[in-house]
Formats: sequence, C-alpha cells, structure tokens
Amino acid sequence: MLKRFLMLLVAAGLIFSIVNFSSAQVLSEKELSAAKKQELNGTQWNVTVKPLSGGGSAESDVIIFSDGQMSSKNLQSAGFEATDFTVRVEEDGTVIWETMQVDGKDNFAFWRGDINEGVMRGVLTQKDNSGRTFDFSFTNKQ
Repeated sequence: MLKRFLMLLVAAGLIFSIVNFSSAQVLSEKELSAAKKQELNGTQWNVTVKPLSGGGSAESDVIIFSDGQMSSKNLQSAGFEATDFTVRVEEDGTVIWETMQVDGKDNFAFWRGDINEGVMRGVLTQKDNSGRTFDFSFTNKQ
C-alpha cells in the first residue's frame, strides 16, 4: 500500500512539473512577442509596394513603428491614422506583425508583415467604402 502511495505521489509531482513547464513556456512566448514589439518601436522601414494583380506600378513607402503603433507615410497622407499592432514570433524566429487601419471615410487597410533576418515582406489589402478590394505585396528595399 505504501509503495502505491509513493508511486502516486511521484506521478502527481511529474504531472505538476509538466503543467508548470507548459505554463512557463506560454508565458515566455508572450514575453518574447512583447520584446519583439518593443524592438520594432522607433523603427522605420523603407518598402516597395506592388499591386498583386491588375498591373500598376510599384510605389515607395515608409512603414513607421512608434509609441506602440504602426503607420504608413503614404496612407497617412490619405487620411489613415496610426493604429496599434500585434506581434507574434514563429518557432524559426520570424516576427509577424498585423494591424488594421481605417480612415474617416470607411476605407480599410489590413497589413500583415513578416520580418526574418532583417528582411520585411508582407501583404496590404485595402478595401474602399464601395466594397472594392485591392491587394499589394511589400518588401523593404535591399
């Protein structure tokens, strides 16, 4: 009977350790995302924005991360204000950021960017107030 009780105690301790390790791992992922978001703060990225379809020419833009928010010089001049953004980190270290901007006329801009080894790539989807959607890719200049 004592042997079974000791085995049960050992098993319970092992389960507690596993649960504690999982909680610590989730917390460290949150901390890592927060640290990467802080690293982006105060940075500017010169990017080239290209339409994904329908032709059109590439444009230069500057993506700015400041005070926990993201803005684009081109979209800022079109009435889109800076917005909060989220960050997550993939297992390979790729930093993924996302945000949605709205102007005062019900036009939307959805951004998703990946940063890996100093290179930013992503997609910008703009939806105007009539429901038309325009998709662009962007990458920082090399």
